[in-house]
Amino acid sequence: MKVKRNVEMTVWERLYIPEILRGMGITSRHFFLNLLGFLPGFRPEGKKRRIFTVYYPEERFDIPVAYRGMPVLVEENGEERCVACGLCEVACPADCIYILPGEKAGKKDRYPEIFELDVARCVVCGFCEEVCPKEAIVMSDELEIAEYDRSKMLLDKEKLKRPAYQLGKRLAFVKEIY
Repeated sequence: MKVKRNVEMTVWERLYIPEILRGMGITSRHFFLNLLGFLPGFRPEGKKRRIFTVYYPEERFDIPVAYRGMPVLVEENGEERCVACGLCEVACPADCIYILPGEKAGKKDRYPEIFELDVARCVVCGFCEEVCPKEAIVMSDELEIAEYDRSKMLLDKEKLKRPAYQLGKRLAFVKEIY
């Protein structure tokens, strides 16, 4: 396939009038179809309306499994999976994770005595989820994390814990891709 480099355009083509008219026609068609989509006689069968607009927060949409929301800790049998290895803390580019490891009495198991996540600094990159060897921290589908007070955005491990059955789809997705 050869590219024609020296193509002579007519005056009509150089003015771009046909393309401008075509674009205005497409825009007008979408505008009037969406405008008429609110009227009952013009709706397609079985649908509320023709346009795809989600009237948030009254209406919600299904969030895909691959969506990266706020990071949360996976909890099984009342305990978090985290072994306080610190890999997520090191991998975080925003430096928003702080872990203070501790050991359980009489056991060699480690756990995080303090696990803090500063959601105000989190860039939702997913690196913490990628490096975690125990799949203890995953990206949830929580997207409503705004606060008026910045101090409320520093979450401890009790606020970050989510039961594993709530995160089942995401955990299966993480196992599949990593």
